[in-house]
Amino acid sequence: MGIESFTSFELFYGFIGLIPLTINFILGIRISLKYLTYRKEELITVGLMLVFITSPWWGSAFSFLAILLFNINLSDTSYIIISYGLIPIASLFWIYSFVLLVCPHLKWKIFLVYALFTACYEILFFYYLFTNPSLLAIRVSKLESETQLVVTSFALITMAISVITNFLFMKKSLQSQERIIRWKGKLIFISLLVFILGALLDSIVSLTPLTVLITRIILMVASILSYIGWIMPERIAKYFS
Repeated sequence: MGIESFTSFELFYGFIGLIPLTINFILGIRISLKYLTYRKEELITVGLMLVFITSPWWGSAFSFLAILLFNINLSDTSYIIISYGLIPIASLFWIYSFVLLVCPHLKWKIFLVYALFTACYEILFFYYLFTNPSLLAIRVSKLESETQLVVTSFALITMAISVITNFLFMKKSLQSQERIIRWKGKLIFISLLVFILGALLDSIVSLTPLTVLITRIILMVASILSYIGWIMPERIAKYFS
């Protein structure tokens, strides 16, 4: 156990994987803390969405750190819960933000329907976790796993819903008379597409140092674009105004 238990590739995979997660966490918390300045409720939920959207990679990161720092290897159950049991949280935060900004008059109706959908996933998730976890994911190494029917289906559905709702959000922002608002909508939508590209590549391409590096860079770019879209720092805003 410990660092000597890792191959050179696993060390690279583990360390490089921590970078986008750390960036996501920092940027997400920064967005949420902007609530203290602007008093806009959606900043809290958008920031938390950005934190939790990378949860499918948390199992790998926690496993890497647990072995590296404490010589503890996460059980398959713990790994699957950390990686895939938290997926609905990000989507719930996004849907709440979406209805708050796009259709506040339908906020609770839409949110509660979506919450019911995610609750169904969680019920299935924990049922299969203790009865047939192979329907959720198969752990193929200390740091890697392959999603199976239940998790893959839910992930694809939430991706589709995210694309549709983000497109509607962008469409509304494009109706604004302010050029910077229109650009913010575009950047937020582009950041989602970039994130989905990185997530899909990570799940379908063979893992090599090059592909891992490329997918992690793509995920970092997505986080930065999302942060710029939501916060639009002044030094950047001048290029879009």
